[in-house]
Amino acid sequence: MPEPLPPSLLLDYDGTFFRGAKSDGDPAQLPLGYYWWGINVLNVGGTVGCRPGYRCIVSFPPGNLQGAAIFRPKVGVEQMVACIEGVVYVSPFPFTDWHQLPNVLFSPTAKQIFWSLTTQTARRITNDFASAIEVISPKAVLMMQDGGSTAPAWYDGSNSGHIRDHSFETPSGGPMIWVGDRLWVAKGNLVFASDIGNPFSFREEVYLGGIQGFAFSGDVTALAKTPSIEVPQLAVFTKDNVSVLQANIRNRDQWPLTDNFQVEILQTGCVGQRAIVSHYARLTWVSPSGIVVFDFATAGKLSVRLPIRDNEMMFSKNLVSEDLSLVAGAAFGQYSLMSVPAEDVYNKHTWVLNDASLETLSDDSGPSWSGVWLGTRPVEWVYGDIAGSEKIYHVSKDEDGENRLWECFRPERLDNQCPIMWAVFTRGYFGPTGQTKKNPGQDCLMKYADAALGGIEDDLDFGVFFAGGTRGAFKQILGKRISVERGSLRADQNITATTDIFAYKAQSRKERTQDAQQQGETTDTGTCGVESPNDENRDDSFQLLIVGHGPGTIKWIRAWSFASPEDQSGAPDACKTEDRFNVIRFDGAGVHASDMSEAALELANRVVQRYTSIKTETLTEGGVSAVGVGMSESIVSQEAADRVASTIAIKQAESEILRVLPSVVSIGEGFE
Repeated sequence: MPEPLPPSLLLDYDGTFFRGAKSDGDPAQLPLGYYWWGINVLNVGGTVGCRPGYRCIVSFPPGNLQGAAIFRPKVGVEQMVACIEGVVYVSPFPFTDWHQLPNVLFSPTAKQIFWSLTTQTARRITNDFASAIEVISPKAVLMMQDGGSTAPAWYDGSNSGHIRDHSFETPSGGPMIWVGDRLWVAKGNLVFASDIGNPFSFREEVYLGGIQGFAFSGDVTALAKTPSIEVPQLAVFTKDNVSVLQANIRNRDQWPLTDNFQVEILQTGCVGQRAIVSHYARLTWVSPSGIVVFDFATAGKLSVRLPIRDNEMMFSKNLVSEDLSLVAGAAFGQYSLMSVPAEDVYNKHTWVLNDASLETLSDDSGPSWSGVWLGTRPVEWVYGDIAGSEKIYHVSKDEDGENRLWECFRPERLDNQCPIMWAVFTRGYFGPTGQTKKNPGQDCLMKYADAALGGIEDDLDFGVFFAGGTRGAFKQILGKRISVERGSLRADQNITATTDIFAYKAQSRKERTQDAQQQGETTDTGTCGVESPNDENRDDSFQLLIVGHGPGTIKWIRAWSFASPEDQSGAPDACKTEDRFNVIRFDGAGVHASDMSEAALELANRVVQRYTSIKTETLTEGGVSAVGVGMSESIVSQEAADRVASTIAIKQAESEILRVLPSVVSIGEGFE
């Protein structure tokens, strides 16, 4: 039989992470099932690990990236349109060959382009007000606006152009949507409705009270179709409230006779058109206070204030810019995404919500936040059924200044074949919510931690760090490369018709860290003598930071420590004022000095723990040579930084060669 554990040995354990990230409180207070924060991770079925990958489809011209949308013709494959500096480009699926859309040019300084895909079934024969109406075969038409600086434009898959200032035609404005076989256009605090079946004609003028358009209490920021199995209606958002128009009533003459045709239902507004996502028959949107979720199908038309649903994302939420008008949302499978301008004026952080974290036949755990995704800065998401399957893309103003189109949720969990850096900040182990038997607030001595990993499909640079629950910087107690072969195909392998090709399964590991008590004391990260007289490995709880470069997931974590005997005497310096000057840096490193200049100088001499790498790679193919340069950072190891930088450099060189060499199409050896 195994020997019993010493009475002073403490064990804390996380066997599932189905509750997701929760950063709005003390890590030591988190209940089981939560982790404090996640970066580039996805929480699925109680395990948390590297997010799905991104793949760059194309690089756009430089300039003001104003958005993108999908055009769905009645016959044929989908096309994507994108606007940069007022110029609109279009490409059929798979969105690799782009050309400029003729006869359309928007303001190059417009913040965004508003899109609405409509179905035209009628048209006016002439531009006269009393023109006869002709019924036509249904035709998809994409309507475009730049907020009012330029006349509206349209594209029907073959032709395109601007709608010039003919009376009673589509007004210049901002948000648009196609609901009830009409195009609804917002302009300031007014909303206009087109003739039925014709997004180009606004001649019908029967509005409530005989006014020109529907008026709202403030400028309209967004329009949305309410999710409904029966008859969808129109939700109209300002920054302060939400109203509903009964757009399902097709007979315009009935609008003035309909009770509550226009009614305000919520005092929770929306920041912008892109900040609304329809998912699981509910609308999710970003209000000035945060994310809210509303079910139009089950809720009554009552004026209520909705609770905020993003407090778990407080770590990122505290870093969000004041201007939220270009927040961009999306949905894919069971996930909702919201890209927000945190730590940047662009949408650097993408918040990821799993709407079914742990779902069974009879029950589910409800939604949970995974954390934030980094790597690109989405301007607008494009998603849905594309080429017969669910796909999701976004156009991004990346940090290197390039405008790119990215395909997301790639199964290989690599970004352009490059390892993704991901990280998990755990809850505070041995705190009041942990599986321990020590007294509340009693100190313990950090020993080591175990982490069970799964889903390792490629080399994984893996690191574990610990920090006290109340003080100190993270200190590394594990850093290694886990070597895993992805597959049996290699560039130098000769494959014939009889060659056996094997698929390699993902691997698992159980990793144990170093003993924290056996590490030498470091002065670079220590706060001993500033926040506490104790060494760094003694605190009332401990938080782990787990970092990976490459595909992998965390299945469970065990943390071990010893309970520290408590001093039963009073503090002799309880009535003594602390000596100045005590300074703690952003990463937890601290110093005590005689003046602020000395403190700042001492902190400046303490290196922030990170490894940087710049790699140059040269490739030659078909007589063409190219040089790529890659840069990377890591807190795991220099080897991890070198690996990522080298991969980036190789991909850059490959891209340069592909631009020069002609495409090669194989027709098979021996074909005649």
